[in-house]
Amino acid sequence: MNYGIYIAGGGKDAGKTTVSLGLVSYFKEHFPGNVAFTKPLGQKSTMVDGSSVGQDSYLLDTAMDLGIPLKYAAPFSTSSGAAEKYIKTGEPSDLKKNIRKSYNYLNSKYKVVVVEGTGHPGVGSVFNLSNADVASMLGIPVILVLNGGIGSTIDRFSLCIEPFRSKKVKILGVIINKILPGKEEKVKSVLSEWFDSIGVPVLGYVPYMNTLSSPSLGVLSREMGAESLYLNKELNMKSVSGFNSAFGNTEEVLNMIAAEPDKALVASAGRLDVIESVLARKLSGVFSDGPSAMILCGKVEIDEWIIEACKKAELPLFRSNAPFERTVKKIHHKIFKVEPGESKKIGNIVELIGSNVDMDKIKDMLENPGKKDNGDEGGIIGKVLSTPFKILERILKRK
Repeated sequence: MNYGIYIAGGGKDAGKTTVSLGLVSYFKEHFPGNVAFTKPLGQKSTMVDGSSVGQDSYLLDTAMDLGIPLKYAAPFSTSSGAAEKYIKTGEPSDLKKNIRKSYNYLNSKYKVVVVEGTGHPGVGSVFNLSNADVASMLGIPVILVLNGGIGSTIDRFSLCIEPFRSKKVKILGVIINKILPGKEEKVKSVLSEWFDSIGVPVLGYVPYMNTLSSPSLGVLSREMGAESLYLNKELNMKSVSGFNSAFGNTEEVLNMIAAEPDKALVASAGRLDVIESVLARKLSGVFSDGPSAMILCGKVEIDEWIIEACKKAELPLFRSNAPFERTVKKIHHKIFKVEPGESKKIGNIVELIGSNVDMDKIKDMLENPGKKDNGDEGGIIGKVLSTPFKILERILKRK
């Protein structure tokens, strides 16, 4: 018997792709060459051999070496204006057919098909393809990934469960992701009792790891539209934990670097006071670690001595013609997702999910679904709506 499992999220960037990577890796160990991945509705695309394909599908296929034709792994990726066109014309009219055809093909060829949803449960409704619509159409159970907290997690679960309930989709359980350091025990204690009270299995508690959302220098420079003036291949894949902006005076900037040496420094190419001070400290050994890179912005010409000093200090150097303020604004709130070439980060993700999610239980639930169906009114999804939140109040009072 072949199985499918749908990974839905409580919202954007909840960790669906992270969980999918862990699941695919686990199932590959148990069913070698017999695991597939598909993302029916993709919102982000990337160019591969001149064609636009779903970003997450390309990542999973490449990172896990699945060899799935992208027409099946990414049957539909939205683009600007697609929603308006669909509402006005109904085109493309074969979306459901193509998604169903892709899944049925994979399901007939592979033991397990991991299906990743998009955004929160309602995303895709404009195409009549919300997460609940797709899971219901494919007839497969759902794991819901939620950001770690207590009240906010329960609120989000209660909000997200209704679309699946209305479509009578079976929920296998939830995974609580990105739990902040120091909060793990309290979150686990409270949520375990609350979810148990409504009959929803918690399949994993995953701690937050800052390094997983840290971009490589190559990715960071690409997003800034910056070119490398000094870099080697090894440094290109090195992760940085964000960046500091050189807005303050020289002393303030130097203090930021000393406090957060793993961050890149973004500065105006005209700030010679900052550039000279940073390089002096790098070459003298005062700054043995930071900054992790220097990105100079603006159309001011970069003197050759700066490039040579960066080479000597082994400090990656980039430059962007865009103004400093515009560059900082562009990436200030950006969330960087893992990319196919970041093998070390992918390995860390697989290890993180494998260590904190009960994969064996998920496998057992797929292979032995039993008679209990939590997708109907009498099941656990309906129960959450009638569970008094006084349960949560009693739990918290005991902590």
